[in-house]
Amino acid sequence: MSPRRKTGRTAKGTPLRDGSERQAPETAGTAGVADTAVAARAVARDRAAGVRRPTRLGTALGAAAGVVLLGATAAIASGGLTAALPDGPAADVEIPAAAVPAGDYAAVCPAPPRLIASAGDGADPEFGPASASARATVSGVVLSDLGATVTGSGLLPVGGDEPLALIREFASRSSLTSEDPASSGEDGLTDRTAGVARGVAVEAPSVLRAQSQGGLTPAAAATTTYTAADGDLRGLAATACQVPSSELWLLGATTTVGQSSYLTLTNPTGTAASVSLELHGPDGPIEAPGTRDQLVAPGETRRIVLAALAGDQEQVAVHVRSERGRVSGVIQQSVLRGLTPGGVDLLSPGAPAGLTQVVPGVVVQDAATARRIREQEGYGTAAPALQVLVPGTSDAVLDVRVFGSDGEVDLPGGGVVRAAGGAVTSIPLDALPEGTYTAAVTSDVSVVAAARVTRGTGRGDPVDLAGAPAAVRLGSDHVVALAEGVDTALVLGAPSGRGEITLTPVLADGALGEPVVIGIAGGTSVTVPSSSLGRSPVAVLVDATGDPVYGAQVSTLPGKRTGISVTGIPAAAAAPQSIPVELGY
Repeated sequence: MSPRRKTGRTAKGTPLRDGSERQAPETAGTAGVADTAVAARAVARDRAAGVRRPTRLGTALGAAAGVVLLGATAAIASGGLTAALPDGPAADVEIPAAAVPAGDYAAVCPAPPRLIASAGDGADPEFGPASASARATVSGVVLSDLGATVTGSGLLPVGGDEPLALIREFASRSSLTSEDPASSGEDGLTDRTAGVARGVAVEAPSVLRAQSQGGLTPAAAATTTYTAADGDLRGLAATACQVPSSELWLLGATTTVGQSSYLTLTNPTGTAASVSLELHGPDGPIEAPGTRDQLVAPGETRRIVLAALAGDQEQVAVHVRSERGRVSGVIQQSVLRGLTPGGVDLLSPGAPAGLTQVVPGVVVQDAATARRIREQEGYGTAAPALQVLVPGTSDAVLDVRVFGSDGEVDLPGGGVVRAAGGAVTSIPLDALPEGTYTAAVTSDVSVVAAARVTRGTGRGDPVDLAGAPAAVRLGSDHVVALAEGVDTALVLGAPSGRGEITLTPVLADGALGEPVVIGIAGGTSVTVPSSSLGRSPVAVLVDATGDPVYGAQVSTLPGKRTGISVTGIPAAAAAPQSIPVELGY
């Protein structure tokens, strides 16, 4: 049904063009004024928090929507539309919706961690090799349509055309069609398979591309996995490859002595991006020169040492805004305590700011081992903690709840915390018993959240760290490319109600295994090892129904090795969109 818009009504006492006043209907009274005031306060609060409310036109309409708007503007200018609008009592006007063509899938996989050889003035540092045993690979998967046809896809270097790995041959642009996707194969039966790329060695940023198929963006995903058994960057770092965006929230950086933290921004699009950074620490916003209007050219990657912008900070949150071109962003975080490696990770963006944040994949070690590690000098930060940023100026009252396999676990103080506006607040989680949890934060103002977890074996041994980003609610057709050469598990949490998850393994040959259905009671968190889903799956398709469920992939090195990483489950491919165009005068 096409959207409708009432026209011809004004508020009581509004002057008309002939100087008279048009009276509002008698049914419009104080309730309407109150609703308007509430909405205005919400908008003002979100603006202060740096939150952009979606408009009816959206922020990513693309070229097709621009043509529609330009055409509508031309029609107004010529009088063709305004002449047809009713002038008198309120009337319903049919507003047709404009279809927005589906685009290709593109997700940026960051370069593997590297030691910073020279920080310089904070931009574009030089890098040295991480270690003699360091290995970085990308695994990618592209789901077929219901006719078992996998679209043209592959892994390419950012800014390059020669594939590092080809999943299916790319079709020429002229041969692509916007017809409805196949609903069955030639035999009339539905079937889905996947195209898979595994073990692709990488040294620089890359991008998984998959061409649109039947007017839809295909379901796809890729994951970068880094491991090293020696050197200062010893440990495990895995991250889901990112669909570029115009806004990113990254938490978990630290710039104190022994901590190295740098932000990497990559622009895989054909349009230059003008990027601005907003930095927040424990004491509030951090003002620094050189954070506004940084140009990231098409196909370019920029690296920024955060210590040059926000030095000696226990927690640093970065809000990335990009105009014109869209970018991806990660923070390489590493720790060196004297000569002992303290971990490495690639911190990824989490869910956008909101009144509720859910962080799955909070892993807590056994109390005895954790205590032996933290008792060492300089190891105070080697403990699990929740980090919450309040982007706006108003303080927040947080209600923090933590859910394990047996239900909710009480936190000291009942989980109620006051967080200062503009600052990053750290909430210790070291009182939790050993286990894997989902943390949920509700607030009276918009917030952003993430968790820090660590894994070690004892005194004097290396420790690894990981950042767990806030997750988006799971829906249909999420694709999780599993990290390579490590033990992986999906952590799924339902803060309330009851949800149902269907997990379908994808095998190395692209065949889909038998689906596994899991019911998740509200207030619990479930851990599903990928090994329980069949013989060596390389990816998992995730579908959720019922009440909200959130998920993450937790990766660990086999045995008693210290490596750990937490990766968010990527958002599902966007469905076809139609854009209603509203005209007013």
